[in-house]
Amino acid sequence: MFDRFRARNNVLSDEAIEWIVRMDGNPDAKVRTAYEAWCRRSPAHAEAVRHARALLEDVGDTQVAAEHRQWVRALTPSRRRRISRRALLIGGASAAGVAGLATLTGSGVLFGPPAGLLADHSTRIGQRRQVVLPDGSRAWLNTASALSVTFSEAVRQVSVLAGEVLFEIVPDPLRPFVAQSSDGATHSVSGRYVLRKEDRHSTVTVLAGVVGVRNEEGTARVVDNQRIAFSRDVLGAVEAVDAAMQAAWTRDKLIFNRQPLAAIATELERYIASRVVVVGDHLRNLQLSGVFDLDDTDALLRSVAELAKAEIVHLPLLILIR
Repeated sequence: MFDRFRARNNVLSDEAIEWIVRMDGNPDAKVRTAYEAWCRRSPAHAEAVRHARALLEDVGDTQVAAEHRQWVRALTPSRRRRISRRALLIGGASAAGVAGLATLTGSGVLFGPPAGLLADHSTRIGQRRQVVLPDGSRAWLNTASALSVTFSEAVRQVSVLAGEVLFEIVPDPLRPFVAQSSDGATHSVSGRYVLRKEDRHSTVTVLAGVVGVRNEEGTARVVDNQRIAFSRDVLGAVEAVDAAMQAAWTRDKLIFNRQPLAAIATELERYIASRVVVVGDHLRNLQLSGVFDLDDTDALLRSVAELAKAEIVHLPLLILIR
Protein backbone atom coordinates (compact mmCIF):
# COMPACT_ATOMS: atom_id res chain seq x y z
CA MET A 1 0.00 0.00 0.00
CA PHE A 2 1.44 3.37 -1.07
CA ASP A 3 0.42 5.41 1.99
CA ARG A 4 2.41 8.45 0.89
CA PHE A 5 -0.28 9.20 -1.69
CA ARG A 6 -3.26 9.20 0.70
CA ALA A 7 -4.12 12.87 0.11
CA ARG A 8 -7.65 12.26 1.40
CA ASN A 9 -9.35 9.60 3.51
CA ASN A 10 -9.19 6.83 0.93
CA VAL A 11 -11.09 4.33 3.07
CA LEU A 12 -14.00 6.74 3.37
CA SER A 13 -13.75 7.54 -0.33
CA ASP A 14 -13.87 3.86 -1.30
CA GLU A 15 -16.90 3.28 0.93
CA ALA A 16 -18.66 6.23 -0.67
CA ILE A 17 -17.92 4.91 -4.16
CA GLU A 18 -19.27 1.49 -3.21
CA TRP A 19 -22.46 3.09 -1.88
CA ILE A 20 -22.96 5.13 -5.07
CA VAL A 21 -22.50 2.01 -7.19
CA ARG A 22 -25.06 0.14 -5.05
CA MET A 23 -27.56 3.00 -5.24
CA ASP A 24 -27.34 3.01 -9.04
CA GLY A 25 -28.67 -0.55 -9.05
CA ASN A 26 -32.29 0.16 -7.98
CA PRO A 27 -31.80 -0.80 -4.31
CA ASP A 28 -34.65 -1.77 -2.01
CA ALA A 29 -35.92 0.40 0.86
CA LYS A 30 -33.61 -1.23 3.41
CA VAL A 31 -30.50 -0.41 1.37
CA ARG A 32 -31.69 3.16 0.75
CA THR A 33 -32.26 3.67 4.48
CA ALA A 34 -28.79 2.34 5.28
CA TYR A 35 -27.26 4.62 2.65
CA GLU A 36 -29.01 7.70 4.01
CA ALA A 37 -27.87 6.80 7.54
CA TRP A 38 -24.29 6.42 6.31
CA CYS A 39 -24.41 9.86 4.65
CA ARG A 40 -25.61 11.46 7.92
CA ARG A 41 -22.84 10.01 10.05
CA SER A 42 -20.64 13.10 9.65
CA PRO A 43 -19.93 16.03 7.31
CA ALA A 44 -16.95 14.03 6.02
CA HIS A 45 -19.29 11.21 4.96
CA ALA A 46 -21.55 13.63 3.09
CA GLU A 47 -18.55 15.25 1.40
CA ALA A 48 -17.19 11.81 0.43
CA VAL A 49 -20.49 11.03 -1.30
CA ARG A 50 -20.43 14.29 -3.23
CA HIS A 51 -16.86 13.65 -4.28
CA ALA A 52 -17.65 10.04 -5.23
CA ARG A 53 -20.51 11.10 -7.50
CA ALA A 54 -18.33 13.61 -9.34
CA LEU A 55 -15.43 11.18 -9.41
CA LEU A 56 -17.36 8.30 -10.91
CA GLU A 57 -18.75 10.55 -13.60
CA ASP A 58 -15.19 11.59 -14.43
CA VAL A 59 -13.87 8.02 -14.43
CA GLY A 60 -16.73 6.92 -16.66
CA ASP A 61 -16.00 9.70 -19.11
CA THR A 62 -12.23 9.53 -19.21
CA GLN A 63 -10.88 6.13 -18.27
CA VAL A 64 -10.48 3.22 -20.69
CA ALA A 65 -13.27 4.06 -23.14
CA ALA A 66 -12.47 7.76 -23.43
CA GLU A 67 -8.76 7.06 -23.84
CA HIS A 68 -9.64 4.79 -26.74
CA ARG A 69 -11.95 7.41 -28.30
CA GLN A 70 -9.34 10.14 -27.94
CA TRP A 71 -6.65 7.98 -29.49
CA VAL A 72 -8.83 7.04 -32.47
CA ARG A 73 -9.71 10.71 -33.03
CA ALA A 74 -6.05 11.71 -32.90
CA LEU A 75 -5.06 9.07 -35.44
CA THR A 76 -7.20 10.13 -38.40
CA PRO A 77 -6.58 8.73 -41.91
CA SER A 78 -4.40 11.75 -42.69
CA ARG A 79 -1.92 10.56 -40.08
CA ARG A 80 0.92 8.30 -41.07
CA ARG A 81 -0.39 5.26 -39.23
CA ARG A 82 -3.32 4.04 -37.20
CA ILE A 83 -2.95 2.87 -33.61
CA SER A 84 -5.55 1.45 -31.25
CA ARG A 85 -5.61 -0.19 -27.83
CA ARG A 86 -4.70 -3.86 -27.63
CA ALA A 87 -7.07 -5.97 -29.71
CA LEU A 88 -9.34 -8.20 -27.66
CA LEU A 89 -9.25 -11.84 -28.71
CA ILE A 90 -12.72 -13.04 -29.73
CA GLY A 91 -13.59 -16.63 -30.61
CA GLY A 92 -13.68 -20.20 -29.33
CA ALA A 93 -11.73 -21.52 -26.40
CA SER A 94 -9.20 -23.40 -28.52
CA ALA A 95 -8.36 -20.42 -30.72
CA ALA A 96 -8.25 -18.14 -27.67
CA GLY A 97 -5.97 -20.55 -25.89
CA VAL A 98 -3.44 -20.67 -28.71
CA ALA A 99 -3.45 -16.92 -29.22
CA GLY A 100 -3.42 -16.28 -25.51
CA LEU A 101 -0.38 -18.49 -25.02
CA ALA A 102 1.44 -16.71 -27.83
CA THR A 103 0.56 -13.31 -26.42
CA LEU A 104 1.57 -14.15 -22.87
CA THR A 105 4.85 -15.85 -23.68
CA GLY A 106 5.72 -13.40 -26.45
CA SER A 107 5.18 -10.32 -24.31
CA GLY A 108 6.68 -11.83 -21.20
CA VAL A 109 3.58 -10.99 -19.18
CA LEU A 110 3.63 -14.43 -17.58
CA PHE A 111 6.85 -13.75 -15.68
CA GLY A 112 7.45 -10.05 -16.34
CA PRO A 113 8.38 -7.95 -19.37
CA PRO A 114 11.39 -9.10 -21.43
CA ALA A 115 12.78 -5.57 -21.00
CA GLY A 116 13.07 -6.33 -17.30
CA LEU A 117 16.00 -8.64 -18.00
CA LEU A 118 18.16 -5.67 -18.95
CA ALA A 119 16.47 -2.98 -16.84
CA ASP A 120 17.77 -1.60 -13.56
CA HIS A 121 14.41 -2.21 -11.86
CA SER A 122 11.42 -4.35 -12.81
CA THR A 123 8.26 -5.98 -11.48
CA ARG A 124 6.57 -9.28 -12.20
CA ILE A 125 2.96 -9.66 -13.21
CA GLY A 126 0.81 -8.45 -10.30
CA GLN A 127 3.79 -7.02 -8.38
CA ARG A 128 4.13 -3.35 -7.38
CA ARG A 129 7.20 -1.83 -5.75
CA GLN A 130 8.88 1.43 -4.79
CA VAL A 131 12.37 2.50 -5.90
CA VAL A 132 14.45 5.38 -4.52
CA LEU A 133 16.42 7.05 -7.33
CA PRO A 134 19.98 8.41 -6.91
CA ASP A 135 18.77 11.99 -6.23
CA GLY A 136 16.17 10.95 -3.67
CA SER A 137 13.26 11.04 -6.13
CA ARG A 138 10.95 8.05 -5.96
CA ALA A 139 9.48 5.75 -8.56
CA TRP A 140 6.54 3.39 -8.02
CA LEU A 141 6.50 0.54 -10.54
CA ASN A 142 3.13 -1.01 -11.37
CA THR A 143 2.60 -4.58 -12.58
CA ALA A 144 4.94 -5.98 -15.27
CA SER A 145 7.02 -2.81 -15.51
CA ALA A 146 10.67 -2.14 -16.31
CA LEU A 147 12.71 0.98 -15.54
CA SER A 148 16.28 1.97 -16.40
CA VAL A 149 18.13 4.86 -14.74
CA THR A 150 20.87 7.03 -16.28
CA PHE A 151 21.79 9.99 -14.09
CA SER A 152 24.59 12.42 -14.86
CA GLU A 153 25.79 15.81 -13.60
CA ALA A 154 23.69 17.50 -16.31
CA VAL A 155 20.45 15.53 -16.40
CA ARG A 156 18.39 13.01 -14.44
CA GLN A 157 17.20 10.51 -17.03
CA VAL A 158 15.08 7.38 -16.72
CA SER A 159 13.47 5.10 -19.28
CA VAL A 160 10.16 3.28 -18.88
CA LEU A 161 10.83 0.22 -21.00
CA ALA A 162 7.52 -1.47 -20.19
CA GLY A 163 4.49 -1.04 -17.99
CA GLU A 164 3.67 1.95 -15.81
CA VAL A 165 5.69 4.07 -13.37
CA LEU A 166 4.66 6.90 -11.07
CA PHE A 167 7.42 9.42 -10.40
CA GLU A 168 7.70 11.73 -7.38
CA ILE A 169 10.47 14.13 -8.33
CA VAL A 170 12.75 16.00 -5.97
CA PRO A 171 13.00 19.64 -7.22
CA ASP A 172 16.27 20.50 -8.96
CA PRO A 173 16.05 23.51 -11.32
CA LEU A 174 19.65 23.01 -12.46
CA ARG A 175 19.20 19.37 -13.45
CA PRO A 176 15.95 18.50 -15.26
CA PHE A 177 14.22 15.16 -14.84
CA VAL A 178 13.65 13.36 -18.15
CA ALA A 179 11.51 10.23 -18.35
CA GLN A 180 11.24 8.58 -21.73
CA SER A 181 9.62 5.65 -23.49
CA SER A 182 10.04 4.44 -27.05
CA ASP A 183 7.29 6.90 -28.07
CA GLY A 184 8.76 10.13 -26.71
CA ALA A 185 10.06 11.89 -23.62
CA THR A 186 8.85 13.98 -20.70
CA HIS A 187 10.67 16.93 -19.15
CA SER A 188 10.13 18.44 -15.70
CA VAL A 189 12.01 19.84 -12.71
CA SER A 190 9.62 18.63 -9.97
CA GLY A 191 6.16 17.18 -9.42
CA ARG A 192 4.36 13.82 -9.58
CA TYR A 193 3.21 12.07 -12.72
CA VAL A 194 2.68 8.66 -14.30
CA LEU A 195 4.26 7.45 -17.53
CA ARG A 196 2.56 4.36 -18.94
CA LYS A 197 3.93 2.41 -21.92
CA GLU A 198 1.21 0.66 -23.91
CA ASP A 199 1.81 -1.77 -26.76
CA ARG A 200 1.86 0.96 -29.42
CA HIS A 201 1.63 4.27 -27.58
CA SER A 202 2.31 5.88 -24.21
CA THR A 203 0.34 8.09 -21.84
CA VAL A 204 1.39 10.71 -19.30
CA THR A 205 -0.93 11.61 -16.41
CA VAL A 206 0.07 14.49 -14.11
CA LEU A 207 -0.90 14.46 -10.43
CA ALA A 208 1.02 17.63 -9.54
CA GLY A 209 3.34 20.02 -11.34
CA VAL A 210 4.06 20.82 -14.97
CA VAL A 211 5.35 18.21 -17.42
CA GLY A 212 6.50 18.81 -20.98
CA VAL A 213 5.99 16.01 -23.50
CA ARG A 214 7.95 15.79 -26.74
CA ASN A 215 7.93 13.37 -29.67
CA GLU A 216 8.52 13.54 -33.42
CA GLU A 217 5.17 15.33 -33.88
CA GLY A 218 5.91 18.22 -31.51
CA THR A 219 5.54 19.25 -27.87
CA ALA A 220 2.75 19.61 -25.32
CA ARG A 221 2.38 20.99 -21.80
CA VAL A 222 0.50 18.88 -19.24
CA VAL A 223 -0.44 20.08 -15.74
CA ASP A 224 -2.33 18.84 -12.66
CA ASN A 225 -5.21 16.47 -13.44
CA GLN A 226 -4.44 16.28 -17.14
CA ARG A 227 -3.37 13.43 -19.39
CA ILE A 228 -2.01 13.03 -22.90
CA ALA A 229 -1.51 10.01 -25.17
CA PHE A 230 1.22 9.88 -27.81
CA SER A 231 3.16 7.61 -30.15
CA ARG A 232 6.39 8.45 -31.94
CA ASP A 233 4.70 10.55 -34.60
CA VAL A 234 1.27 11.33 -33.11
CA LEU A 235 0.59 13.71 -30.23
CA GLY A 236 -2.94 13.39 -28.84
CA ALA A 237 -5.00 16.15 -27.25
CA VAL A 238 -4.52 17.04 -23.59
CA GLU A 239 -7.61 15.96 -21.61
CA ALA A 240 -8.87 16.53 -18.08
CA VAL A 241 -8.91 13.54 -15.69
CA ASP A 242 -8.95 12.82 -11.98
CA ALA A 243 -5.28 11.87 -11.83
CA ALA A 244 -5.49 10.38 -8.33
CA MET A 245 -8.05 7.89 -9.58
CA GLN A 246 -6.02 7.10 -12.67
CA ALA A 247 -3.27 6.15 -10.22
CA ALA A 248 -5.59 4.16 -7.93
CA TRP A 249 -3.23 1.19 -8.32
CA THR A 250 -0.80 3.01 -6.01
CA ARG A 251 -3.26 2.20 -3.21
CA ASP A 252 -4.03 -1.28 -4.51
CA LYS A 253 -7.36 -0.44 -6.14
CA LEU A 254 -8.96 -0.62 -9.57
CA ILE A 255 -12.09 1.51 -10.04
CA PHE A 256 -14.47 1.20 -12.98
CA ASN A 257 -17.67 3.10 -13.64
CA ARG A 258 -19.98 1.95 -16.41
CA GLN A 259 -17.12 0.39 -18.35
CA PRO A 260 -17.67 -2.41 -20.92
CA LEU A 261 -16.62 -5.79 -19.57
CA ALA A 262 -14.30 -6.20 -22.58
CA ALA A 263 -12.37 -3.07 -21.54
CA ILE A 264 -12.24 -4.27 -17.92
CA ALA A 265 -10.86 -7.63 -19.07
CA THR A 266 -8.12 -5.85 -21.01
CA GLU A 267 -7.09 -3.98 -17.88
CA LEU A 268 -7.27 -7.10 -15.69
CA GLU A 269 -4.82 -8.91 -17.97
CA ARG A 270 -2.11 -6.56 -16.73
CA TYR A 271 -2.46 -7.99 -13.21
CA ILE A 272 -3.21 -11.66 -13.91
CA ALA A 273 -0.82 -14.19 -15.47
CA SER A 274 -3.44 -15.34 -17.97
CA ARG A 275 -5.25 -14.12 -21.03
CA VAL A 276 -8.76 -12.92 -20.05
CA VAL A 277 -11.39 -13.42 -22.75
CA VAL A 278 -15.03 -12.34 -22.55
CA VAL A 279 -17.26 -14.64 -24.61
CA GLY A 280 -20.26 -13.20 -26.43
CA ASP A 281 -21.19 -9.73 -27.61
CA HIS A 282 -23.70 -9.21 -24.80
CA LEU A 283 -21.09 -9.74 -22.08
CA ARG A 284 -18.37 -7.85 -23.93
CA ASN A 285 -20.59 -4.78 -24.15
CA LEU A 286 -22.06 -5.12 -20.66
CA GLN A 287 -21.17 -2.03 -18.60
CA LEU A 288 -20.09 -2.54 -15.00
CA SER A 289 -19.13 -0.37 -12.03
CA GLY A 290 -17.14 -1.30 -8.98
CA VAL A 291 -14.15 -0.85 -6.68
CA PHE A 292 -11.80 -3.82 -6.82
CA ASP A 293 -8.89 -4.85 -4.59
CA LEU A 294 -5.68 -5.67 -6.45
CA ASP A 295 -4.25 -7.61 -3.50
CA ASP A 296 -6.58 -10.56 -4.24
CA THR A 297 -6.94 -11.07 -7.98
CA ASP A 298 -8.96 -14.28 -7.55
CA ALA A 299 -11.55 -12.39 -5.50
CA LEU A 300 -11.37 -9.56 -8.03
CA LEU A 301 -12.27 -11.94 -10.87
CA ARG A 302 -15.08 -13.46 -8.84
CA SER A 303 -16.48 -10.01 -8.08
CA VAL A 304 -16.43 -9.04 -11.75
CA ALA A 305 -18.14 -12.29 -12.73
CA GLU A 306 -20.80 -11.87 -10.03
CA LEU A 307 -21.55 -8.34 -11.21
CA ALA A 308 -21.87 -9.60 -14.78
CA LYS A 309 -23.89 -12.67 -13.71
CA ALA A 310 -21.38 -14.75 -15.63
CA GLU A 311 -19.21 -17.76 -14.91
CA ILE A 312 -15.43 -18.06 -14.94
CA VAL A 313 -13.68 -20.95 -16.70
CA HIS A 314 -9.98 -21.45 -15.94
CA LEU A 315 -7.87 -23.03 -18.68
CA PRO A 316 -4.07 -23.15 -19.01
CA LEU A 317 -2.93 -19.54 -19.47
CA LEU A 318 -6.50 -18.55 -20.26
CA ILE A 319 -9.52 -17.32 -18.29
CA LEU A 320 -12.93 -17.23 -19.94
CA ILE A 321 -15.76 -15.04 -18.68
CA ARG A 322 -18.96 -16.38 -20.24
